[in-house]
Amino acid sequence: MASTFDELLEIPRGRGMLAGDIADRIGPGLRIACGVTASDTPASVRRKVAHRLIELCDRLPTDLRVSVLAALALHPLANHQFMQDRMGWAARQINRDHPRAAVRRMKTGFRILAEQLDDLVDDPAMQQGWHVYSLRALLRMDVDPPQLVEDRAIVASVDNLSEIEMRLSAPASEPSADSPITAAVLYGGEITHAERVTPSHRKFAVRLPEPLAAGERHELGVRFTAFPRKLMPPYYVLTPLQPCERFTVRVRFGPEVPERIWRLDGLPPRAIDDFEPEGELLTPDRLGEVSLEFLRLHQGLSYGMRWSTP
Repeated sequence: MASTFDELLEIPRGRGMLAGDIADRIGPGLRIACGVTASDTPASVRRKVAHRLIELCDRLPTDLRVSVLAALALHPLANHQFMQDRMGWAARQINRDHPRAAVRRMKTGFRILAEQLDDLVDDPAMQQGWHVYSLRALLRMDVDPPQLVEDRAIVASVDNLSEIEMRLSAPASEPSADSPITAAVLYGGEITHAERVTPSHRKFAVRLPEPLAAGERHELGVRFTAFPRKLMPPYYVLTPLQPCERFTVRVRFGPEVPERIWRLDGLPPRAIDDFEPEGELLTPDRLGEVSLEFLRLHQGLSYGMRWSTP
């Protein structure tokens, strides 16, 4: 059985993703990772695979990204009929004299993409049919209880996605406390059901305004509330289960600014409570706000902010 890497190598021949027989050249691993079903038309197969590969290519270094997109004929300036011409174009873009230099980078990029695609196939979260592409969060610690507003850009991996499930964990500093997590969709959907999973965990079913096609993006905003400030643990993190391109977080502490604030950059979730502060401290602005940005987050690791308690 061919590996995902071998399946990727089948695509660049001829016109690449623009070839008329591309649906027949997409292997089983790629079909699963890209949400392709047996009922999809050739046009749907092309669209789903192209969207997934372009999204993953966004995470590659520039020379690899240009070479891979050119090989696949997914770069808008590299739609030549033959792969060799596209790789010649890519070589010039990365300041190399021969197409072989771009081919080598293409293969390196394909190996990275193959690993990411294999992770998608094995990831149970893939079955939900969507993932967060980017998230912008505002945590207001200047009100009590604190409010968390999240603006999410999601991407569908299946056709006719009409409902998504959103979850929030809000552990308390007192283990016996039962979290009163509430959620309200500010735009881009409506909550149809809420369920208590554990005392500190809730999930919410959100109906979208219109069904999404695979590869289509949609934005929505949600406001969460939970514990009073005195019971909230001194951190806020995002732990993506699928590739997330961008995460920005702003915490508004107001007049009660902690003495010390640290950046959490790719920490295993179980290590958050045992975090040993080190490195440079973050400095709030004159309004008591601290903002951070993270790019190309790794799945299963936590990103965000931690601060000292009074």
